[in-house]
Amino acid sequence: MIRPSLPKRKRLQTPHDRFFKAMFGKTAVISSFVNTYLFPNSNLDIDYNLSCAIKNDTVDGFLNEFRSDIVYRLFDKTRSLFIYILFEHKSSPDKRTIIQLKHYLNSIENDISEDEKHEGPILIVIYHGRRKWNISLSLNLDLPNPALQKHFSKLEYLLFDFSHTPDEKILGSPQLRLAILGLKYVRTRSIIKKIDQIIVILKEMIDKGDKREVGEYVDDLSSYIDSAAPEDLREKVREKIKTAIITGEKKMSSIKEYFKQEGLKEGIEKGFKQGTEQGIKQGIEQGIEQVALNMLKDGESIEKIAHYTQLPKEKITSLQEQLFPRDPGGSDHN
Repeated sequence: MIRPSLPKRKRLQTPHDRFFKAMFGKTAVISSFVNTYLFPNSNLDIDYNLSCAIKNDTVDGFLNEFRSDIVYRLFDKTRSLFIYILFEHKSSPDKRTIIQLKHYLNSIENDISEDEKHEGPILIVIYHGRRKWNISLSLNLDLPNPALQKHFSKLEYLLFDFSHTPDEKILGSPQLRLAILGLKYVRTRSIIKKIDQIIVILKEMIDKGDKREVGEYVDDLSSYIDSAAPEDLREKVREKIKTAIITGEKKMSSIKEYFKQEGLKEGIEKGFKQGTEQGIKQGIEQGIEQVALNMLKDGESIEKIAHYTQLPKEKITSLQEQLFPRDPGGSDHN
């Protein structure tokens, strides 16, 4: 197969790319998307223990600038075959979408073993931009893929426009809804209002079991907010998340316990970072001290901070004196 020449420019990964890949690289997100949106009324029995995300490099090669976001290889136990799904996300209408998808299709087909029983690849575009998507859905392939035709009557990519989908119609697991709402709102001014809805989803995740998993989602979401939300809203949004997790009395007690007991070496600092990357490598003790400092700034009492961080009151008092030095007259900060 002859591949057309393309300009070799290095693709710079955007905050949207990083968040999308972090979310859609998780089995909980992919499985819910497949069951909710792709094959909602199907008899397919996907074994996710035998399914996996394939690294981006698989469809890179000569493409350079044109690299897909995620390629997922699902195993259908019912028919004992693999189904390939390629995810591409767009934050604005892109006229290059068709040529990109054609290249991805060719590249993946070349990488799949001839002896492997498979279907696809199914091409999916997830759109989270403000403008209306005005790009044709048809791939206009010269040599249609028979396996692809088994799934869909027309050779088209599947477009999921979540920006123009009402929130109440965004379905699926809490992990999937968190990912979609993050893509939909983080870069808009609506994020300051929608973060409460996202916090409710995090609480739902905690109720269903895995506190460490929630810490990872908080970490990914906070990093996305810190790099993609409107600059004048970033600190306010971070503070809302921090307050809900660390100082909320009832909303998210399980998450508070997770941060208190586990420390979450990277998550405490990275999830609530104040615009610096240095804290990512700090130890658990320094991370907890930073939480204590943030709570002191919020006016929380020493007793409450000691309860949530497990730091000695003497240590918290020392941090308070560093944060609010006594004035020359000797009066204390209240």
